[in-house]
Amino acid sequence: KNSMFEPKPFVRTFERALEKLLASQGELGGKIAQLERSTKTYAEDHRKKMARLKQTFATVGSSFERLETQISEVGSNTIRIGEQLDTVAKEKDRAEAIKELVEFYAELNEGNTSRLDELLDGGSEGMIKVAHTLRRLNTIVVDNQYSAPTDTLAKRQIEIYSENFEKNMLENFEAAYRENDIHNMSIAARTLDAFNGGVSVVKAYINQHPFFLSSMISQSQDSIAEASYQSMEGISDISHSPPAPDRWLAQLYADTRDVMFKDWAVISKVFPRPIEVMQQLLKRVFEQTIQSYLETLLGRAERQSKLAFLRVLSSSHIETRKLIEDLQRFDAETVTPAVTVLESARRSGN
Repeated sequence: KNSMFEPKPFVRTFERALEKLLASQGELGGKIAQLERSTKTYAEDHRKKMARLKQTFATVGSSFERLETQISEVGSNTIRIGEQLDTVAKEKDRAEAIKELVEFYAELNEGNTSRLDELLDGGSEGMIKVAHTLRRLNTIVVDNQYSAPTDTLAKRQIEIYSENFEKNMLENFEAAYRENDIHNMSIAARTLDAFNGGVSVVKAYINQHPFFLSSMISQSQDSIAEASYQSMEGISDISHSPPAPDRWLAQLYADTRDVMFKDWAVISKVFPRPIEVMQQLLKRVFEQTIQSYLETLLGRAERQSKLAFLRVLSSSHIETRKLIEDLQRFDAETVTPAVTVLESARRSGN
């Protein structure tokens, strides 16, 4: 049995569903609008906060730049203040030194040497202070040679005290030298270096050096050269081969090497300026011993023949060149590095 289609129930169902959809659409649209307004508000707040943050960073950067400038200014002012304080301290020390020097001069003018005597009894540092004081007092005496007659006693006292002081220091040095007492040699050498630049103590060291007092050197160089020359058989005979180098010259050069190598160990520990002492010692060896012996030996050969002279000159030149090369090598490998270390230590100590 066929029945008729009835659409009304379906229409009402769709109408209710449509009403709910429309209501949901309105509600959703309202929420979307609300979210859009909130998002816009938040975006504006974020933009303002970022602008304020950017401004804050710029302000902080400017503050740091100003602070850095102020720190630099404070640093510059501190350096200037430090330099001024250093200058003031130096001027104060200089004024105190001048005052003390004037007091020493006045006491010596009265014949009073008690303060200098007390310093001498105060050990090595006291001796060096006395040396510096006497050196300055002697400078005052030289600079004021036309001063008042009342200062005559002070000048005389300074001269006498200086002479005795130098004499005693040299005696101390020579006694320590004979006993191989490096410590006391160093004290006397440093003291005399402060007193007169060390001229007298270096002279004393070289003058009593065993090298110049040895048996070979103390003999007559004429007799040595004559005996050595006579041992060169066939030196004037062109058919003979050139003789070996002069045996006394070779021995002299060997002794010179020993002196330079061994003495450096002492000189570097004793003298404040060791390289100058080595130079003077080496100069003395060449001038007083080597040069004199060579002149005698060559003169003897020249009197016999030109061939003998040339052969002796050639062999002497070869031996001399070997000695110079050895000394140059010793200077480069031992002396120069040691002096560099000593100078660095001295600068660090100052």
